[in-house]
Amino acid sequence: MTSSEIRESFLRFFRERAHTIVPSAPLLPDSPNLLFTNAGMNQFVPIFLGQVPCPYSPPRAADTQKCIRAGGKHNDLEEVGFDTYHHTFFEMLGNWSFGDYFKKEAISWAWELLTHCWGFPPTRLYATVYEPGPEEPGEFDAESHAVWSSLFAAAGCDPEIHVAKFGKADNFWMMGETGPCGPCSEVHVDLTPEGKSRGRLLNQADPRCLEVWNLVFIQYDARGDGSLSLLPARHVDTGMGLERIASIVQGTQGFRDFSRRISNYDTDLFRPLLRTLEKLSGRPYGGAVPEPGGLAEQADVAFRVIVDHFRALAFAIADGILPSNVGRGYVLRRILRRATRFGRTLGLRAPFLPELLPALLSTMGEAFPELVETEDRIASVLAAEETLFAKTLERGLALFEDLAAEAAKRKNRMIAGEEAFLLYDTYGFPLDLTELMARERGLSVDTQGFAESMEKQRNRSAAAREEDLLSVAAQSEFVGYEELEAEAEVVLLLAGNRAVFDRTPFYAEMGGQIGDSGTVEYDGRRLPVRDTTRSASGAHLHRLEDLDRLEPGCRVLLRVDRERRKRIAIHHTATHLLHWALREVLGPQTVQRGSYVGPDRLRFDFSHTGPLSAEEIARVEKLVQERIAEDEPVSWEERRYAEVKNDPRILQFFGEKYGERVRVVSIGECSRELCGGTHIRHTGEIGFWKILSETGVAAGIRRIEAAGGAALLDSLREQAAAQENAWKGLQRKHPGIPPLVPFPFDASPALAAEYLARRRDALLLLERELRAAEKQATKKAEEALRARARQDAESAVGAAERFGSLPAVILDCGSAPSTYLPLLWQTVQSRWEGVAVLATREQERAAFLIGVSRAYLSRADATRLLREILFPLGGKGGGRPDLAQGGIPHREKIPEALSRARELLLAAGTLA
Repeated sequence: MTSSEIRESFLRFFRERAHTIVPSAPLLPDSPNLLFTNAGMNQFVPIFLGQVPCPYSPPRAADTQKCIRAGGKHNDLEEVGFDTYHHTFFEMLGNWSFGDYFKKEAISWAWELLTHCWGFPPTRLYATVYEPGPEEPGEFDAESHAVWSSLFAAAGCDPEIHVAKFGKADNFWMMGETGPCGPCSEVHVDLTPEGKSRGRLLNQADPRCLEVWNLVFIQYDARGDGSLSLLPARHVDTGMGLERIASIVQGTQGFRDFSRRISNYDTDLFRPLLRTLEKLSGRPYGGAVPEPGGLAEQADVAFRVIVDHFRALAFAIADGILPSNVGRGYVLRRILRRATRFGRTLGLRAPFLPELLPALLSTMGEAFPELVETEDRIASVLAAEETLFAKTLERGLALFEDLAAEAAKRKNRMIAGEEAFLLYDTYGFPLDLTELMARERGLSVDTQGFAESMEKQRNRSAAAREEDLLSVAAQSEFVGYEELEAEAEVVLLLAGNRAVFDRTPFYAEMGGQIGDSGTVEYDGRRLPVRDTTRSASGAHLHRLEDLDRLEPGCRVLLRVDRERRKRIAIHHTATHLLHWALREVLGPQTVQRGSYVGPDRLRFDFSHTGPLSAEEIARVEKLVQERIAEDEPVSWEERRYAEVKNDPRILQFFGEKYGERVRVVSIGECSRELCGGTHIRHTGEIGFWKILSETGVAAGIRRIEAAGGAALLDSLREQAAAQENAWKGLQRKHPGIPPLVPFPFDASPALAAEYLARRRDALLLLERELRAAEKQATKKAEEALRARARQDAESAVGAAERFGSLPAVILDCGSAPSTYLPLLWQTVQSRWEGVAVLATREQERAAFLIGVSRAYLSRADATRLLREILFPLGGKGGGRPDLAQGGIPHREKIPEALSRARELLLAAGTLA
């Protein structure tokens, strides 16, 4: 199969199983925490987290996702070229279920696609499942183990060998330290010549046994204290690399020859690029993996580096990511300069990368039309960047040669850190490029010294910026306690679209309260202010979306987002009430240990030895709600710190360094604290308030998250939507479940919270009952199939025919599921010897199994028979000489297939 056929057959397979085929997300991710889109699930994170409803009906999807892993947590850049399977850019094929199907379906479909559609020999496949070790989360994934064991057993493979158990490092997936997580099940393929590794190479980083597919089952919510709770809805997230699948299918000539080493570069995804590079350089690509030294081997490394890096660059530029000196743009520039440097190894001179574009468009332009649409831009950007670097490279290489000559004279044969930094700072040589050139000459680089030189430069830059801020801090007046709009003058503009004004109503992040957002207005323009932070010198730094011709001296109007500020003020005031209530319930030893105050919720960390009981949580909530109902006044006054620092009535436990003057915030008679944040005027503005969670974050430290006012209603609506989506998922699988009664959220928030808690408990109970019923139904169905197999086996053996010297059972099993065929063959084989050709109908398709008893293997081959019967009818399949399975797309052709089987068996029996 070609790579295009693999990609299309994967998408077609899941389209036929009611998945929405989703376009690949751009390489420029939505998440600010990612440099590049690096996994298929990136675009679906908001659905997994319940932030947006699933837009697909049914809630399942599949795609092929463009990925770059060349920075941040996932960084394969430096391995590229030195082996045959690491890449900066690759395609990830994946399918997802959002609260719909789960382990049984995901695993069964993975098996069907690999073995029946693509022809992977079952004897060469191994599955791994999660079994926690000591101190590891969750429980043994018995369900996945059972499904895999059944599939391998039906294929004649020993599950004890082909289904292996591993711990958290290999088979447990987490989105982060907290949040959605769950066990995963990986499929590996044995590529040893004999195919008899018996699982000994699993997870050993051995290229003779490769992971080809990872099935992640998201079923838990990881909490801050390390505990796991079941999610309201369970999800499936799978991923497999197209390059790796293509290398196995094509490198083994369709699983016929396992004698050669598998390489991703020996596929139709890379061969056209390599051939173009051979023509440009006048050198052949040998495919060697290098040991230290050796010019031919270094040339092969260069071939792989260039074609890999070129793909990453072309796709990134097509998605609007351009080389630059910061962030992801700098990563691209590093990739390009690394490719250009390796071009020197092949005798190429810049610009040569644009010459590879036609070969890329011919292989991937149809699947990714954005490459064709942006061809001119890709070529011009590559040419300009290569030409720019070529000039610097010449000067830098001359300096490197001098530095290398000096290093060779040293006892340690090492290029000093400050010398490597000079190459980086002045000539743009990334550290890994300097290390590479040093290795080629038998030298090393002082990387620690390089890091120290880099840090010194950062400190010098930071000190210079701090001096600028110090000079304007005294002019920056905060007026936001009383005003939410203010006229101001631009004093200073800084990198990152940050601005300092002579006065501002924007509160800057401090003491747990996040900064304000809003707008800057001038000359008919309105620029969004994303957030406001505080410099070490106290200046308010406003981060704008862009500066749009804003200049120092401009007069502007600053407007704070009023609704957002009110939400924050509600939560900050509620934080003080919560602190007071905790001390009332738990005792005066309860001390604040950190906080977050935002528009969506408040988070309050405090010292306490263990979890709060339900009764304690209820008492805390009751005390806070009473203060809200009393509509206590909230007041503040500015005092000299010397006057209040020893006042026992004022809480000040935060270890803060207070200035000469401080603000004392009072709430009625219950709470007095030093606080520089913003607050509401009366507690009644909070409305209803509720604790959302109580967890542990460290030894002796607990955390409460809570919300009030409009934010609480938002949180309750999100909970309601998540519950309703989960309920609808159950209804799709079990149509008899009645609809969920909507709750009127314009009613009392207290009633809404109570109702949602009861509904959550009911949902969890229903899910447990349905899972138990499904398990029981599956067990009964399996027992019924086994009973039918015993009954049908008797009549099948009795009706056995002879074709020359071959006894055979040829049977149309009607509309039994395809899983029935292995059961029937096992039962027949236990009583009789010969060849069996069994067929069954599944919706529009027809499934077939051919079994050959051991005594007749010299006269009949199950795999060959299957192909000769099914392939002329548009079918597919494969297996072993003793057992093969496959199918044809049209059930009405079963009689024709069985007639072909009789002709072939007669020919085989006559010849024998």
